[in-house]
Amino acid sequence: MLSLSHWSARVGNKDILHDIALDIAPGTITAIMGPNGSGKSTLARTIMGDPTFTLGDGARLMCDGTDLTHTSADVRAREGIFLSAQSPLAISGVTVRDLMRAALTERGVQALDVKKRLERTAAQLAIPDELLDRSLNDGFSGGERKKMEVLQMALVDPRYIILDEIDTGVDVDALKTIATFLHACVADTDKALVIITHATKILDHLTPTHTVVLRDGRIAAQGDAALAYTIEQEGFAATYTL
Repeated sequence: MLSLSHWSARVGNKDILHDIALDIAPGTITAIMGPNGSGKSTLARTIMGDPTFTLGDGARLMCDGTDLTHTSADVRAREGIFLSAQSPLAISGVTVRDLMRAALTERGVQALDVKKRLERTAAQLAIPDELLDRSLNDGFSGGERKKMEVLQMALVDPRYIILDEIDTGVDVDALKTIATFLHACVADTDKALVIITHATKILDHLTPTHTVVLRDGRIAAQGDAALAYTIEQEGFAATYTL
């Protein structure tokens, strides 16, 4: 279980998140929705340990019984938390192969096995081999960048997967490929998937067990998949009175 309690965060003197309590259970799919500026990305980044933000007094992050509140991002990653960035950065001079070889050989995976797993996963995501030998995200389209995030996630095999707008800038075919792949990754496993999104298109392929709506840095509503579709039909304002 990934649990947040009294989760408040600020940048400088600006408070962004306010006393959020949220449990993300193994084997679930959580959709986190809300209008622009509601705190969705800040929530994801603070869970991952982004030092840009200062946590409020009493804030606590527990991961399978371990207190990760004041740990760095690399510690949280080793504990099984993964965050796909909303806008993945390009890293000039570091190929996808280089990055994944470095990440996995540190975990004891042999170089040949890294190559096989990388190429097999890339094929499942319809990523051309030539992209694996280019600098990460350098000149990649939006859809290619998002597929690369999912590729990295699959290879490091985390327990808690947080995807920040994995559907933004992705065409219909790429979205279906990503969603189908994600479903195969988490179905019948104890992995937890958190999807931060503005829309419900990706949720047509990945039905959430839990939907959370943020407004002004607070949880405004919670429910199941039906809540996400209420938002699609009536907008976010309808959820604030539920």
